[in-house]
Amino acid sequence: MCKILLLLHKIQTFNDLHYMIRRIIFFLVASSTLIYSCKPKSETKLDSWKDVYTNAYTNHDYVAAVVALNHLLVTDTANAAKYYDSLAYYSIKKLKNFDAGKRYTDKGLLMNPDNAMLLEFKGIFLGSENNMDDAKNCILKAYKISGLNKHKYMYASLKFSSDNDLDDYIKTINEILYGGAKQEYFEANVDAGTTQIVDLKSSCYLDKAKISLNSNKIKESLVYLDSALLYSPNFQEAMFYKEKITTGK
Repeated sequence: MCKILLLLHKIQTFNDLHYMIRRIIFFLVASSTLIYSCKPKSETKLDSWKDVYTNAYTNHDYVAAVVALNHLLVTDTANAAKYYDSLAYYSIKKLKNFDAGKRYTDKGLLMNPDNAMLLEFKGIFLGSENNMDDAKNCILKAYKISGLNKHKYMYASLKFSSDNDLDDYIKTINEILYGGAKQEYFEANVDAGTTQIVDLKSSCYLDKAKISLNSNKIKESLVYLDSALLYSPNFQEAMFYKEKITTGK
């Protein structure tokens, strides 16, 4: 009788143990399923918005690109600085939403004060507000970070606007033109609402042409305009000045 009871006890213990093992296995499988089903969904959702952003800017749909970036900004806070950088660029350069661009620029600089592009934007905004000293400081900092001649050129232009030192301005232009600099591009104004990308040297030659024209050195001015158009054949402002000189209009 005792042996039977002992055997029954062992069977019950085995069943209890087997039940516990099955419960543990079930818990582990359920947990794994939960982890598998939740984490990838979050990552997939994030990746989907990145895909929307990539698809939008690839197809030049900058409104959709900004929407996607704003969504990523609130869902992927670890990369917020990167998103502010892109939001500022698309708002200013593509959508001409300067109020939004200014806000994104300021927020981006709070997170990354050494972002040369955002410093460039900040300098332009400050210059438009006639805050020349702070504008020059932003552009000079951008130049020290980037080493780009376009920032050197922008700083020289701001400095010339504020202190009217023509000799120093010409010196900077000549350094860019004749100092063996690598090719760079610059966004030049066509009219109040339109810009075009030209070779930086074209813009420098145009400035030299304007300076010569201001001194009534017509032939010299034409030589500089031809040089500007050599680097950027469709440079609208250079074409305008050349036509003005040659037609006398």
